[in-house]
Amino acid sequence: MVKIIVLGAGVVGLTTAIELKKWNPSLEITIAAHHFPGDFDPSYTSPWAGANWQSFATGMDSQLQKIDWPGYERFLRLAKNDPRAGVWVVDDTSYHTKYEVAAAKGNFQSFIPWYKDVVQGFKVIDEEKIPFGDISLGTTFKGVVITVPIYLSYLVQQNKELGNKFKKIPLIKDIREARGITGNPDYVINATGLGATKIQGVQDKKINFPVKGQTLLVKNNAKGTVSVSGFPGYTDEMLYVMPRRDGGSIIGGCFRPGDESTTEDKELTARLIRRATKYVPELVNPKFKNNSTKIEIDKVNVGFRPFREDGPRIEVDSKYKWLIHDYGAGAGGYQGSVGMGQKVVEVLKRELSQSKAKI
Repeated sequence: MVKIIVLGAGVVGLTTAIELKKWNPSLEITIAAHHFPGDFDPSYTSPWAGANWQSFATGMDSQLQKIDWPGYERFLRLAKNDPRAGVWVVDDTSYHTKYEVAAAKGNFQSFIPWYKDVVQGFKVIDEEKIPFGDISLGTTFKGVVITVPIYLSYLVQQNKELGNKFKKIPLIKDIREARGITGNPDYVINATGLGATKIQGVQDKKINFPVKGQTLLVKNNAKGTVSVSGFPGYTDEMLYVMPRRDGGSIIGGCFRPGDESTTEDKELTARLIRRATKYVPELVNPKFKNNSTKIEIDKVNVGFRPFREDGPRIEVDSKYKWLIHDYGAGAGGYQGSVGMGQKVVEVLKRELSQSKAKI
């Protein structure tokens, strides 16, 4: 029997453990982590996310496209077939300001995503139907929103139902410590996100760095997901509004590499509220789901996304052949989690077949 430790219980680690067990039910899998769903810590990224599916891959980035695409199909299926997952289908609309389009020298094509021909219902919104004078381009498709606390709990339950085990551990300082968690496992999957390269013994030629994000969990409801990019003077900010299936919405956000402050930026909060009420007016319309006439904030979330130069790392370590890396999702942890897990399966399948060939 092949024994595996999945190190890390964020969305990537939990999903990878599920994909491995579904591929080979005989695997003995233990998810070992310092933080689990229900914990809130700035170093534990997954609880702070929005989250939805809207791939950040460029048209040339076929590797990230392959990682992101399986998530769209999975989330649509969960929304249709399993209400326990906390996923639902909503229209996903993206607006680009005149300022942003002008900066791109009017190249509208650069704002058309790679997935336009594969997602359901993608279209460019007719200009006369865009209700905002400062918007040059709008696109929309059939998207999904994931209610993070519900979905993380769902992943835990899925792992338990499949027979995977859980073990809470102190933060490990050296990657070799992972092999002592349950007695010399055959493989360790490094899905530790922000902490991936802070562990001694883990070498990466690419730069790994946290990127600060700030979101508002509000009681107000929206009809669908809306994002607006291209605010003059605020290159590290955009607006996104995601309505949750269980009520309320997430309003974000910002993209701030190098900012390690865990305190709320109150001026950003004020800007987010102004933008949200302008571009998603039903948020403050009592005629829509009895919304308040003001944005009612339940919680301000400040978290850090685990970015890696050149995107996710999913490969066998060059030094420790028992170590498989599975980190670097950046802001795409939820949408890329299924694809990352499936790629780990491919890596492990190749490793096991090679080891059998040597025997």
